[in-house]
Amino acid sequence: MATSKNELYEEIQAWAQNAIFNSPTWSINQLDYSEKSISVVELILNEMSENSLLLTEEQITMITQEYGCYLLLTAHKLYGGEFFWNGEHEQPMLIVGEPEASIILLTWYKVKGRLLGDKLDNVAYFIEEFSKAAFAPEAGTQLLYM
Repeated sequence: MATSKNELYEEIQAWAQNAIFNSPTWSINQLDYSEKSISVVELILNEMSENSLLLTEEQITMITQEYGCYLLLTAHKLYGGEFFWNGEHEQPMLIVGEPEASIILLTWYKVKGRLLGDKLDNVAYFIEEFSKAAFAPEAGTQLLYM
């Protein structure tokens, strides 16, 4: 089982790296997996959303996976936890606080919503809300952020 978790981590890391490589030049030095970089992702997605009608379904999926994984990896670096594959939603997730609590983060839906222009899918606010729960999870807490 450890092998598959390692493979998932490496895959998430590779997608996150692609997000950085494919980002607008103004943002590259700011994508450093810090808390501050989450706002940069929000700005990038906002910028991309202005032309989202020109993107193919394939491009939308790729961008969603890249920035979704960037956000997952950033949250992992900030709050720890473990990655698992969520078969129901067909995307990776980060689970923080186990075994006392279970704070689950899935990012692809939010990233895709934001990319397609939904300002309510603000990824910076979304990750900030997750971070409040993940920072010091109370025993017995079970939360899902997606």
